Parts: sequence; C-alpha cells; structure tokens
Amino acid sequence: MAGEAAGDSKGISEAGLVKALGSVDALFVGFGAMIGFGWIVLTSGWIQSAGTLGAMLAFAAGGVVMIFVGLVYSELVSAMPLAGGEHNYLLRGMGPRVAVFGSWAITGGYISVVMFEAVVVPETLLYLVPQLEQVFLWNVAGSDVHLTWALTGTVAAVIMGWINVRGIRTASLVQTFIVCFLLLVGLFLILG
Repeated sequence: MAGEAAGDSKGISEAGLVKALGSVDALFVGFGAMIGFGWIVLTSGWIQSAGTLGAMLAFAAGGVVMIFVGLVYSELVSAMPLAGGEHNYLLRGMGPRVAVFGSWAITGGYISVVMFEAVVVPETLLYLVPQLEQVFLWNVAGSDVHLTWALTGTVAAVIMGWINVRGIRTASLVQTFIVCFLLLVGLFLILG
C-alpha cells in the first residue's frame, strides 16, 4: 500500500510546476506565516487572563513545540521534495485514505484561518478608527456586531482572496511588504 502511494506521488512532482519564488521571497513568506499578525490582536487578552509571566511562558512553550514541528517538516521536505506537501507525506507514509482525510483537515484549517483573519483585520482597525463600530446588527455571545465592522472583514477577506488568486508571485510581494512594515514598526517600538 505504501509502495503504491509512493509510486503515485512521483507523477505529481513531474506535473511541470515552475519555480516562482527565490530564497528571499520564500524567507519572507515563511517568516510572515510563522510570525503572523493575529498575535498582535490577541496578546492583550492573553495578558489579561494569564498575566505577563503566563503569556511569556505560553509563548515559550509554543515556541518549543514549533521547534519540533519545524524539524519534522525539514526532514520531510528534504526526503520528499514534491509539490503537494502534506498530502504527499501522508500519501507515501500512510496511504491514500489517510492522505485524503489529512488534506481535507488541512483545507478546513485554512478555511478557519480565513474566518479568523476576517475578524482580526476589523478588530485591528478598530484600535486606529474607533468609529468603525457603526450600524448595530446583533449580539453574539456578548459581542456586538456592527455593519461597518462586518463589511470591513468581508472586504479584507475578498482582497486577500484576490491576492492569492493572482498567484504566488503577487502574494509573495504583498507578504514581503507586510513583513517589512511589521519589522519597521517593531524597530520603531524598540528604538522609540
């Protein structure tokens, strides 16, 4: 079964994919994906509920776990440098049924990230533009939902979708700009 799966995955690597990212592009895409943006919004809640030391310990524990995840991925990528990533790893190691299940689980994870980003962007803008909460719609679990807030999240999701539909090159340029901007903001915070 695993031998058949390994044979199947060889055809995927010969699909004629073209390398679109250079080393610097890949670095910024990876850095942006790992560091991300959501922690900026969520940190205040973490500090309120766990305290400064608790939030720092949680970050450290998460970092230790991610070191092991990174080591596993580095081994898998070097052993199976095929387009398809996790699907190919599961296909070769556990067979087609587990690979399909795993791919759908990853797809569900990606969809949940899109929903999270559609909430994080207006939440972040709310710090800069308090007037964003206009036209009350309803209340969900104690949180008010406003039309302008929902529209901001929708527009942000559509823009992010459009960027990704344009292709990896466009997404890489946007990601590089955002990472440079966040690093610059961090530098200004440190230097005053």
